[in-house]
Amino acid sequence: MLLFLLALAVRLPMLYFLHDAYLSGGITTSLGLVARNLLEGRGLVESTGPPEILLLYNAQLADGKLLDIAEFPDPPDQPTVPLIQRMPGYPLLLAVIWRITGSYRYLPVQTLQVLLSALLPLLLYGAARRFFAETPGRLAGLLACLNLAEARLAVVPLYDWWMLFVVGVVLWLLARSMERGYPTGSFGLLGLVLAGGIYLKATLLALPFFLALFLLPRLGLRRSTPRVTLLAGLPLLALLPCAARNHHTFDRPILTNTFFWPTVWEGFGEVPNPFGAMLDDQRTYLQAINERRDLQYGTPEYDDFFRDKVLNAFESHPEFLISLWARRLVRALLVSGNPWGVAGAERPEASYGFFHAQTGGGMVAYVLRQPLIAVVKTLQRLWDPLLVLLTVLTLVVDRHRLRELLPLLAIPVAFFAATIPLHLEGRYVLPAGEVFLLFASVPLAAWIFPDRTPSPSDPDRPLPYNAGLGAP
Repeated sequence: MLLFLLALAVRLPMLYFLHDAYLSGGITTSLGLVARNLLEGRGLVESTGPPEILLLYNAQLADGKLLDIAEFPDPPDQPTVPLIQRMPGYPLLLAVIWRITGSYRYLPVQTLQVLLSALLPLLLYGAARRFFAETPGRLAGLLACLNLAEARLAVVPLYDWWMLFVVGVVLWLLARSMERGYPTGSFGLLGLVLAGGIYLKATLLALPFFLALFLLPRLGLRRSTPRVTLLAGLPLLALLPCAARNHHTFDRPILTNTFFWPTVWEGFGEVPNPFGAMLDDQRTYLQAINERRDLQYGTPEYDDFFRDKVLNAFESHPEFLISLWARRLVRALLVSGNPWGVAGAERPEASYGFFHAQTGGGMVAYVLRQPLIAVVKTLQRLWDPLLVLLTVLTLVVDRHRLRELLPLLAIPVAFFAATIPLHLEGRYVLPAGEVFLLFASVPLAAWIFPDRTPSPSDPDRPLPYNAGLGAP
C-alpha cells in the first residue's frame, strides 16, 4: 500500500498539470477520432477530413495543447477510410470508456492509466522478490515509484504506456510461474495477456517468441513444447479475427497492421542518409505521391511502395544500416531521452545550449544560475546508463544463474529487436527499463543494506529454481 501511495504522489501532480500537454498528440487524435466513429456507428474507420478537422491537428501542435475529441467537429458526411495503419485495441478502449462516461474526453482514460501506473511498483516488487529476495524486491518497487519517464508516459492517452503495464504483468506472472516450477497452465495466462497487448501495439508480437526461445535452456525441448505452444499460439490465434477483417476489407490476410515499411524508410531520416529519406510523415507522403500519384497514405499499397525502396537500400548501402542500428542501440541503452515531466526542466530555454547561446556562460555558470534544473537534467542523463551498468554487474556476479535469469532478458531483447531495425523513439524501449530496474535493485540492495543480504539458508531468499521442475 505504501508503494501505491508513493507512486500516486508522484503521478497525480503530473496528471493535473500535464493532462493537456501535446506529446504524440497527432496519433492520439487519430485514434480518438476512430473511437468516436465507432460510437457514432461508422465502424472501425479513420477520419480523413473535412478540412476543419485537419486544421485542428496543426492547431494542437502550434499551441502545444492536446484537444479533446469533443472539441473536433463531427459532420455526418465526413470522409473516412478503414483503419489499418494501427491496431484497433486503443480506439476500442477509448470507445468503451467514452460509452461509460458519455463524453469524448481523454481525462478518464488518463486517470485509469495513472492508477494502473501506480500499481506497477507492486508488480515489480512481486517479481523482484521472487526472482531475487525481499530486500531487492522492495527496492525495485521504490525505484519503480520514482521512474519519472514511465510516470510521465502514463499521462499520455496513447497505447505506448500500456506496453509497460503489459510487461509489468508479464514479469509478475513469469515470477509466479518460476516460483511454482513453470506449470503449463501459467503459460496460457501469459499467452492471453500478450494477446491482449498485441491488439494495442503489434510490436509486442515479438515477445512471446523471444520468451519461448530464452526459456528453452531452462526447461529443455520436451518440457518447453506445450508451454511454448500456449505462449506463442494463443496470441497468434487471437489475431485471426483481425486478419480475417483485414482480408475482407483489403483483400489481404494482414495479420496486424500496415506502415512497417514506411516506418523503416522514415527511420533512415534520423540521420543524414544517401536515400533522401526524411523523418517526417507529411514530407515523406509528398515524396511518395510525387512518384506515384495514385497512392493513399497508410494503405497496404503505400506499404508496398516503400518496401521496394527499403529493400533496395538494404542491398545498396548495408554499411549505412549497420551504422544506424549501432547508433540506435547505444541510444536505446544509454540516452533514450524520455521526458520526465518535471516542471520547467524540459523547456527549450532551460537547456544548457540555450543558456550558453544567450549568455556565453559555461557549465559552472549554468549550474549556479539554475541549480535545480541542472540536478534534474544530470539525473535524467544518468538514469539509463546506471540501470544498464547495474544490470551488467548483476549478470556478471550471478552468472551461475544465467539460465534462470534468461527469461527476464527476453523482454529487453524482444523490444530492441522490434525497434532497432525500424525507428527509435525513447518511449518504444521504456519496457526494457523495467527489467533493468529489477536487475539494478540487486547490487543496490547489497550496498545499501549489507546486513540484509540473505544467505543460502535464509527464508528471505526465493524458492530454489528447480522447485517443482519434476512435474510435466
